[in-house]
Parts: sequence; C-alpha cells; structure tokens
Amino acid sequence: MSETDVEDGEEKKGGGLIKIILIVVVVLLLMVGTAVGTMFATGFFDEKPADEDPETALQDIESEIEETEGQIAAAPGPKTAEIEQKFLISYYTFDDAFTVNLKGSKKVMQVKLGVSTYFDKDTMFKADEGSEGWIPRHLVGIRAAILKVLRGVTADRIEGPNGEAEVLEELRMVINEQLEKYEKTTAAPVEEVYFTEFIVQ
Repeated sequence: MSETDVEDGEEKKGGGLIKIILIVVVVLLLMVGTAVGTMFATGFFDEKPADEDPETALQDIESEIEETEGQIAAAPGPKTAEIEQKFLISYYTFDDAFTVNLKGSKKVMQVKLGVSTYFDKDTMFKADEGSEGWIPRHLVGIRAAILKVLRGVTADRIEGPNGEAEVLEELRMVINEQLEKYEKTTAAPVEEVYFTEFIVQ
C-alpha cells in the first residue's frame, strides 16, 4: 500500500467525523433558534406591566381581602331574630310567681323565674298588644309547661346538691320546646332560666 492510499483513508475518516460534528452543531443551533423564536413570539422577553408582576398581584389580592373584611365587619347584620345574635344578652322576668305542692310532700314551693336570650329583645319580650314578642304571645302555653315540670319536683330533688340546676335546665328545655313548636325556630331561643325568688315551706 502506498503512502497516498493511507493519506486518502485518513482524510476520509477525518472528513466523516467533521461532517457528524457539523450536523450535531447545526441541529443544536436549529433547536436553540426555534426555542428563542418561540419565546419572542409569545412575548417572553417583553417587559411585563406592573399589574402582571407576581409580587404586585399578591399585594393587590391581600389589600382586597383586607378591604372586604373591613366591609363585612362594618356592614349591618341581618334583621331576623335567629341570625342577628349580636352577643348582647337580654333578660325577662315572669310577672307572676309559680306556686306548686312538692310531689309526695305537704311542702309548697313558690318561685319567680327569669330567662335570658341572645335573640333580639323585642322579638322575644315585647309586650305591646298586636306586636307581642314570642314569650308574651305564648305565655299561657309556657306557664302551663313550667307548672307541669314544677309539679313533678320532689323535696329530695330540689334540696339535693344539683337539684336547682337540674330543674332550671328542664325548665329551659320546655320553654324552648314551646317556642320552637309555634315560632318554627331551629335554634333554642332561651339561653338560661333563673330563680329570681325561691321559697319552700
């Protein structure tokens, strides 16, 4: 084999390698060019307006939330008795005392009662004729339910350590049952019942 043949073989090998490198470089350049062109076309390199800046947008959202919370706090509440609960407690006392014989005893119990509520005061207690509140409107049924509970109280129960508290809770439940039955309320309007006077003799 002559030196000329060897040189031609080496040139062919070198030429093939250069062609592969050139093809790879051209492909890479095409890919980079396509990516850059797409970015230009979609506006990736355009200057972003201030309102599209993520930090500015986040600050705007936070300020809107704060404004909304302030408006909710300042807005007047609904006017219905069930929803309006403003956490302002109101009290009502029954004018007449309740007098019963203690069950199984010759002792007589005489009590005066009061109730409390977070519902609207006029809705619950207003005494004006023609626009009575719930308790004055249903006073007959409420008094009957109270007397029924009191007539079932024994001397041992009322004089026990938790006797008064148990009786008061039972009274609260029967008063609320009357109001829920006739006023179609879904919440218990009466929060607590109290003895304002209590005599057993």
